[in-house]
Amino acid sequence: MPNSSAGIDNQGLRHRQHGARNTQTAEPQTSGQNGEKGAAREQPPGPDDTQHKGQKPAKHRRDADDAAQDMSRFDATDRMLSVALTAVCLFTRLYQIGKRATVTWDETHFGKFGAHYINGTFYHDVHPPLAKMLVGLGEYISGHNGSFAYTSGAKYPAHINYTFQRAFVAVMGVFIVPFAYRTCRFLSFGRAGALMAASFVLLDNALCVISRFILLDPPLLCFTAMSLLGYAAFAAQKERPFSQPWWSWLAFTGMALGLVTSSKWVGLFIVALVGLCTVEELLTMYADGKTPAMTQLKHWAARIACLILVPLLVYISCFEVHFALLGSRGTGDYKMPSTFQALQHRSVVALQPHRVAFGSLVTLRSHKPGFGLIHTNTTLQFPDRSHANEEWVAGGMGGKQKYNWWRVVSVNTTWENDAPESPVVHIADNAIIRLAHNGTGHYLRTSHAQPHHIGWDRRMFVAGNESSTSLWDLWRVRIVDEESPRPRDQLYAVTTTFQLFNAVSGCLLQATGAELPPWGNKMSELICTNDNATRSESSLWNIEQVRDMRFKRARFGSLVKRRLIRNVVWLNREMAISNNKLVADPDRYKHTESSPWTWPLLLYPMRLSAWSNSSIKYYEIGNPVTWWASTVCCFLYPLQMLYWLVRWRRGVSSWNPHEFRKYWDTSKVLWGGWALHYLPFFLMGRVTYIHHYLPALYFALLLLAFEIQCLVRWYLPPRAIWYVVTLVLMATAYVSYMFLPLTFGCDKPIKELAHLAWLPTWNIHRNLDSV
Repeated sequence: MPNSSAGIDNQGLRHRQHGARNTQTAEPQTSGQNGEKGAAREQPPGPDDTQHKGQKPAKHRRDADDAAQDMSRFDATDRMLSVALTAVCLFTRLYQIGKRATVTWDETHFGKFGAHYINGTFYHDVHPPLAKMLVGLGEYISGHNGSFAYTSGAKYPAHINYTFQRAFVAVMGVFIVPFAYRTCRFLSFGRAGALMAASFVLLDNALCVISRFILLDPPLLCFTAMSLLGYAAFAAQKERPFSQPWWSWLAFTGMALGLVTSSKWVGLFIVALVGLCTVEELLTMYADGKTPAMTQLKHWAARIACLILVPLLVYISCFEVHFALLGSRGTGDYKMPSTFQALQHRSVVALQPHRVAFGSLVTLRSHKPGFGLIHTNTTLQFPDRSHANEEWVAGGMGGKQKYNWWRVVSVNTTWENDAPESPVVHIADNAIIRLAHNGTGHYLRTSHAQPHHIGWDRRMFVAGNESSTSLWDLWRVRIVDEESPRPRDQLYAVTTTFQLFNAVSGCLLQATGAELPPWGNKMSELICTNDNATRSESSLWNIEQVRDMRFKRARFGSLVKRRLIRNVVWLNREMAISNNKLVADPDRYKHTESSPWTWPLLLYPMRLSAWSNSSIKYYEIGNPVTWWASTVCCFLYPLQMLYWLVRWRRGVSSWNPHEFRKYWDTSKVLWGGWALHYLPFFLMGRVTYIHHYLPALYFALLLLAFEIQCLVRWYLPPRAIWYVVTLVLMATAYVSYMFLPLTFGCDKPIKELAHLAWLPTWNIHRNLDSV
């Protein structure tokens, strides 16, 4: 087994050989260094080491490119390589980027979302706003006025500079290559190994093609790579705690974590990676007993401030900008609380009275995100009730529809109305009311019957009319809170929070998150719960809209305050609900969908465009050589660690603990990043695509380069690393070149590329029956 560090020269020995070299270089030290004293101790070769006769162990562990170079330094040669890699990456991401002049794949969504930031209209989406705001920034710089609808397959009009919009996003995808190189140097890769890792990222066709359209993936990948870079650089400062570079990289990591999480929730996976590594570091510090308690507390405080508070601040700030830019009524404001809508320009909630009285027409909104407004119509009936029973389902539905309106009437069933000459009787606390559906004339009612999903409460429905009333129609109002400066003695629109208790049974009107079957139009189920002592959000209601000719419009700007945290929490919960509803249809074939188990095997690449002979075709397929090699590497890594652990327990391991720690510090981050970005998708019920694997692929490619570097150093002569890297990159570049027509856009008959279908599941030139 290897006695040398995996990819780490004996740096301390070189320090001794070259005299009193200053250990605090211009660039930070490599991660995993535990002090010069331990690094300088030369270890005898282990039983599994392969050495050449007459060669010193230290020399055997040294690459030719690092012989006179401290690996902790990032010198002119490294900068030159970074610039060269960046230049090549710019070419691959921008070459003929405007070739296809039609709205392609998810450009129809994210291009449209970006346009919303230009015209200022509120929309709803399942992703956080940062990446979409960056898309909008690119559209704004390009001169877009926000009027283009980005309809799928539509040809871009002459006034839309779609080439610049794509290029603006693509540049963010370019940064992952220089980030990869710099990260690897911080993770104690040699120069050859870092060049190999960055080239793997550069030459992957899937990472390239996904960066060539108006999508969220380039910002996501950019900020993921930035987060890994920040943590690797911070870990390299472990021997200089609380120094200026230590603080800078720690804050940089926190900012990057906030940016990646604000782009897509997939960013939470690298937050988990950094969190786990941080906890391991702090617990190790506690266990060794060498660090004073006060110093440990400072370490904890620094991590909490920079790795929790900073990302949280960045995340909330992105939503604050999001709300500020989308200040007008749009297609998605119905998802937000009534108080939020009341402050939106041109919102119907803002253009209405504040006062409510008997006879007013109202809509009732639940305080439970995802429920919406109470809705019913005469087409929705319980399956255990015949039409003769005249009981129709009442439930929750999003959006503003004509069947959401209810008239508040009194106990004696006089049909109060909102005519100007009608007397005004306000609805006081503890008032008894009926709610008559405006579309059907039926009353909101409960009974002894059980709900569909919950067997111990009561179902809600509409039944009866003015001539056929019931005591089950009566509801007692209990006012819980009043947000406006008005006294809390009567109901007001938007600002009053209240509960409704049935006058007969005492049960409490409650929204649920359970979805009714198709016979209930998949509405959220509405029940009357016997747990009437609760004040949970599901039992709280407010009047969202009111129509009453007796009252004038109110100025809600003086009645309602903006509450950023409440709105952020509400919107994130709505995003989660919408995300969970993105489920695959098992009865419908789609050539774009794939299951997570197929991703590492590259079984089902994805078509990104129409596939006719006359169209320009793009295919999201990775570089098979590095894709499959990285999969093997990731799958074998746990077995590799288990093998070494067993040898260590048996006392036959040739690893020096200090050397193994260096290997572990690098490999755990890369393999952990792959596992955390891949395995959680098996727990998700939503529809998945192969591009969801790309963040995990980034870690896998770096791990592949690291393992290749380690194997060369353990078992081949010192100068072999450059020969191996050259051969590997030549093969990788050749395969990447083979698939370039599908990356840059193929305008030829697709049968000409049939030879690229290496697997029968690759639908390059034919359709498949299933995915």
